[in-house]
Amino acid sequence: MLDPHCPTPVPEPLDERLTSASGPLKRYIQRIAPNNSDAADIYQESILRVIEQARSQPLRNPLAYAVRIARNLLINKPKLQTLALDAVDELLCPTPCPEERTSQAQRAQLLQDFLATMPAQRREVLIRRRLQGESREQIAAAMGISDEAVKKHMTRALADLQRFLDTHNHF
Repeated sequence: MLDPHCPTPVPEPLDERLTSASGPLKRYIQRIAPNNSDAADIYQESILRVIEQARSQPLRNPLAYAVRIARNLLINKPKLQTLALDAVDELLCPTPCPEERTSQAQRAQLLQDFLATMPAQRREVLIRRRLQGESREQIAAAMGISDEAVKKHMTRALADLQRFLDTHNHF
């Protein structure tokens, strides 16, 4: 993206990363800014400084840098110095917390156990179609069964899966 007032263009990947992170960054700033006007000013100033810094050296995590800038701008405002700015941790840690990882692992194990109870052909059709994205025709050819058989296996597998999900509300 070229700016006529700026001799060095901003690399496209940075634009994409900033665009995808704009929502969380705006929400973070709005939570701790005293009003919408200040929030908008701080957001714009943060993005501007990230872009300026990216022109002189590559940024590994432009969102983290923008959050740091926003946080510093907010801290330097006298009436905001008493606000808790700990909400930044929610923004900077895209990986699930340990409890979420444990819960995800338990759900994955339950699904694996459920799949193990399915008849072999039904399970294979479900995996090939939903996880591997194969067409009915591809599955039929690979498994040596008719397209209609693939369709029936898929219908039954999805019905079984729905019953399983209905009995396990935490999914």
